[in-house]
Amino acid sequence: MNEVTQQLQRSEGYLAIDPDNQELLARVIDLSLAAADLPRANGHAQAALRRYPDDPWFQARLGQIHLAQQDWTGAEAVFASLFSRHQDINLAYNLAYALQRQGRHAEAVGVMAPYEQASELSSAMLTLIVRSLHHMGEGDRALALAEPQLARCGNDAELLSALSLICFDADRLEQAEQLSAAAMALLPTADAAPLEALVTSGSLALARVDSDAAIARFQQVLQRNPAEGRSWSGLGTASLLKRDLAAAQQQLEQALKFMPGHIGTWHLLGWARIFARQLDGARAAFAQALSLDRNFGESHGGLAVVAALQGQRDEAQAEIDRALGLDRDSLAARYAQMILGGQTEDPVRFRALAQRLLSSRAAPFGRTAGELLERYEAS
Repeated sequence: MNEVTQQLQRSEGYLAIDPDNQELLARVIDLSLAAADLPRANGHAQAALRRYPDDPWFQARLGQIHLAQQDWTGAEAVFASLFSRHQDINLAYNLAYALQRQGRHAEAVGVMAPYEQASELSSAMLTLIVRSLHHMGEGDRALALAEPQLARCGNDAELLSALSLICFDADRLEQAEQLSAAAMALLPTADAAPLEALVTSGSLALARVDSDAAIARFQQVLQRNPAEGRSWSGLGTASLLKRDLAAAQQQLEQALKFMPGHIGTWHLLGWARIFARQLDGARAAFAQALSLDRNFGESHGGLAVVAALQGQRDEAQAEIDRALGLDRDSLAARYAQMILGGQTEDPVRFRALAQRLLSSRAAPFGRTAGELLERYEAS
C-alpha cells in the first residue's frame, strides 16, 4: 500500500505539469482506487471527464468508483448508458452487478442472458447469474447453466459456495455438502469462506440435528453480515431444538426483520411462543403468516393449536377444518385435534399418536418432523 501511495503521489506530480495527459489521468484514478482512496479517485475522474466528457474509459472508471462506494443507482446509470452504446460483456457484468445489489435479479439475469454461453464468461459473471436465478426461485435453471462449466470454473470458491446453497434448497443434500466443503477448502480458514458455504454447512448441521455445529456456523455468518436473515432463522431453529426458548424467540424475531415475508420463520416463531406458553404472541405470529398466504394450511393449523390451548373450541375446530381442507396431513391441525380430544393429557398415548403423525412429515433442513420431535423431547 505504501508503494501504491508513492506511485500515486509521483503520478499526481507529473499530472500537475501535464493536466491533459489521458494516460496520467487514467493512472491516477486507478492508483487512487488501488489505494482505496475513493474521494481522491472521484476527484480525478471528475477532472478527467471535464476534459474528455465523451471518453468511455473515463466514464467506466467513474462507474467503478460508484461500485466501490456502493452507490448502486449511480453505477447503474453510468453502465446502462455505456452498455447501450457498447455491447461489451464487462460492461454488461458491471451493470448486472449494480442491478443485483438493488435486488433487481430478473433484470440482472436479462442483461447477462446473451453471454451465458460466451467463452469470455468468467467465474464471477457465472456466479452473479446463478445467485440471481436462485433469488428468483429458479435454482434448477441455475444448476443447469453452471454444472457444465464446473470443469472450467470449479476452482472458484464463490461459485461453489453459491451452488452449494442452491443444491441444499433443491434437496440435493449430498451435493450441497460436497460443494460447501470444496468452497471452504479453497480458502485458508473457515472465517474467510464465502457466506453461502457457511449457511449451507450450518443448515446441513441442522439436518443432522447437530445444534452446536449449526450455531457455530450461523454465528460465523452473522459476525460478518448481521443482516443475514436466513442465518438468524437457522440460529433460532437450533436454539428451539436446544429448548432455549428465549434465545429462539429473539433470534427468529431478528430474522423476520430482514425477511418479513418468510412464512416458515413466522411458523417457527409461533411454535416457540406456544412452547413458552405465550399464546397471544403465538396467535399474532400465525396470523401474520396467514396474512402472507391465506391458503397455507399450517398457518390455519397453528391458529387452531392456539385456540385449542386457550379453550376456544369452536374457533379451533373451524381452523382445523380450514387447515385440513388445504392440507389433509396438516401437522398443526392434527396436533390441535389431539388437544381438543384430550389426548395430550396422556403422555404415552400422545407420544405414540404424535410420532405416527410426524414421522411422514418433512421438516426444515432435511429431517422428518418426527426426528426433530424426538430430539426436542430428549434434550
